[in-house]
Amino acid sequence: MKTFRERSAEQILYILGLIFALLLFAFLFLIHSGRLRIELTGAVPPCLFYRVSGLYCPGCGGTRAIRALLEGDLIASFLYHPFVPYVAVLYALFMISHTVEWIAARKKSSHETRFMKGLSLKSGYLYAGILLILLQWMVKNLLVVFGIHL
Repeated sequence: MKTFRERSAEQILYILGLIFALLLFAFLFLIHSGRLRIELTGAVPPCLFYRVSGLYCPGCGGTRAIRALLEGDLIASFLYHPFVPYVAVLYALFMISHTVEWIAARKKSSHETRFMKGLSLKSGYLYAGILLILLQWMVKNLLVVFGIHL
C-alpha cells in the first residue's frame, strides 16, 4: 500500500509527465508541419572534459542519444548513451501504467483496480540508471585506452 506522500509525489510526477508529453508532441508537430525549423545538422559542441583529458565524461553522447531517440532510431540512441532510452522506457511505463490505473479507478470496480497499479517510484530505478551511466562511461573510456575513439 502506498503512503499518502508516495501517492502525492507520483500524482505530481504524472501531471508533470502529461505536461511534458503535450509539450513534446506540440514541438514535434510544429517541426514536422514545417511551422518551426530547427537545424539539427550542426555539430554538437565538443565536450570540455573530453577536450582537456582525452577521456569521455559520463554524459558524453547524451545529446546525440536524445536526437536519435527523437528521430526514432532507438538502436543509435542506445549506442550513443543507454541512459537516454532507459529513461524514455521508464517514462513510458510510468505514464501508461498510471493512465490505466486512473481509467480503472474511474470505472470504480474494485476487481479491476486491484490488478491495475501504476509503476511505483523505487530507488532501484535510480540506482540502475546510475549503474548504467557508470558502465557506459567505463566502456567508452576502455575503448579509448585501446585506441578506439567514438
